[in-house]
Amino acid sequence: MKKILALFFSLSAWFLHAQDMDRPKLMVGIVVDQMRFDYLERYYDKYGDGGFKRLLQQGFSFKNTHYNYVPTETAPGHSSIYTGATPSVHGIIGNSWYDRILNRNVENIEDPTVTLVGTEQPSTRGASPRNLRSETLTDQLKWGSNYQSKVISVSFKERGAILPGGHTPDGAYWLDTQTSPGYFVSSTYYMEQLPDWVTKFNQAGRGNTYLDETWNTLYPIDTYTESAPDDNHYESILQGKTSPTFPYDFKSMRKEYKNAGNEYQLLWLSPWGNTLLTDFALDAVNNEQLGTHPATDMLCISYSVTDVMGHTFGPQSVEVEDIYLRLDKDLEHLFNALDERVGKGEYVVFLTADHGAVPVVSELADHGIPSGVTPVNPYKDSLDHYLRNKYGNKPWILSFGHENVYLNRFLIHYTPDVELEEIQEDAAQFLSNLAAIRYALTAGELQEEEYTEGVRHLVQNGYYPERSGDILLAYDPGYIPGYGDQPDVHTIRGTVHGSAYNYDTHVPLLWYGKGIPHGSSVRQVHITDIASTFAMLLNLQIPSGASQQPLLELFDK
Repeated sequence: MKKILALFFSLSAWFLHAQDMDRPKLMVGIVVDQMRFDYLERYYDKYGDGGFKRLLQQGFSFKNTHYNYVPTETAPGHSSIYTGATPSVHGIIGNSWYDRILNRNVENIEDPTVTLVGTEQPSTRGASPRNLRSETLTDQLKWGSNYQSKVISVSFKERGAILPGGHTPDGAYWLDTQTSPGYFVSSTYYMEQLPDWVTKFNQAGRGNTYLDETWNTLYPIDTYTESAPDDNHYESILQGKTSPTFPYDFKSMRKEYKNAGNEYQLLWLSPWGNTLLTDFALDAVNNEQLGTHPATDMLCISYSVTDVMGHTFGPQSVEVEDIYLRLDKDLEHLFNALDERVGKGEYVVFLTADHGAVPVVSELADHGIPSGVTPVNPYKDSLDHYLRNKYGNKPWILSFGHENVYLNRFLIHYTPDVELEEIQEDAAQFLSNLAAIRYALTAGELQEEEYTEGVRHLVQNGYYPERSGDILLAYDPGYIPGYGDQPDVHTIRGTVHGSAYNYDTHVPLLWYGKGIPHGSSVRQVHITDIASTFAMLLNLQIPSGASQQPLLELFDK
């Protein structure tokens, strides 16, 4: 019996050791804000071998990855990647939404019960994941390891750090340019004071150093044939410049930004913003000893500069191309450092984006492609006039955004002979007859009907009853919301996102590392498949609201 027991314990120890050897030491989730899928191929010949090409040539690419809801924005994008659910489940319906109880717009990570930590000046702002209604893959990693895994999430944007980190991370850090000189900060939701390594990083003043650089193109500018000419009228002109052209002398420009009180916001418009975040992420790996704990650790990185550059210059600009070529170098540095510190072949990376972007609509219009700007304010005034004429001269509209229209439910409830469903349908019918509005769907029909395809399906997946409006709007392809009285498509500079169309929904999805096969697939998959795939790779429970469709190609070995 003793020999049998000894053999049993020996086999058990071997099995546990084998399991330990099989798991990656570190999972790395990378989100590149506003990265369209075509950037992988458009700039491919200029990428080095160690960044995007390393993922493409040694990992697995899902070429037909899409968002399966609207709006395609940063907060719902990060939430959906990490929960594996759509906004109809996790509740983050946009970067902001109208709160009927507070009678104002609220931010997705807004939390008045906490305050920021690490700012140079006192701040009353608070931020946490409390509005996120589903658990994340990072939460499941903590739970599944009995909290032996360590999770760190970093970004320039608050939402880019907070939402991926989930409810239980060991740290979430983002860049503060309002109350500090470009410091990485956190909130009292996570900690009472910053770790020493974060404080030392901030005090080293790397952001200051990077803002004294001059940005020229990485390669001779005449080789940027994948992009439009450097000087064109589809791009915004930065403060301190007279044209949207290289070079960008940040040392000179920052003086004007400083006079306006926003000096360190220039980091969001600098290619070295991505470098600064990469530096900070690697400091986190070192100081938090990621990849050395009894269970798999997790590092979440969200690169935000790409989004700001896209909004400012548009997808066809030399500036955006150069940002991606330089980000490619940052990724190479990141992967080389992880090879050294964690071990080559000992970690797994997934890289994706939180949304894409529409081409600059003024450029589309100049090329005869259907496009335009929907006049949101005039549409609101028209609906207000219509409802007052039909139901009485009262304020029937509480809020009119470019996606959600909120009716005055309190007023409707206490007005005889006016029913909520009736006025919803009436308002939706009126709006659907306005130019460029493809659909105006009522809250009632989104709760009662089941749409299985097309734009209405995506709108329904983005609908969360407690937070969404009474009417949800979707526009025609190529149209963007505009808030001037008479918006002119030919005046638009830079780009936006948020729609149900491929330019916004189609994003890259790359996997690389331990146990990941090499290959590619053109099968349509969704961003919500990431969380269940993550769970299957680590033998974890699938997060509560996640899609139950793991990416089977990664397991076909």
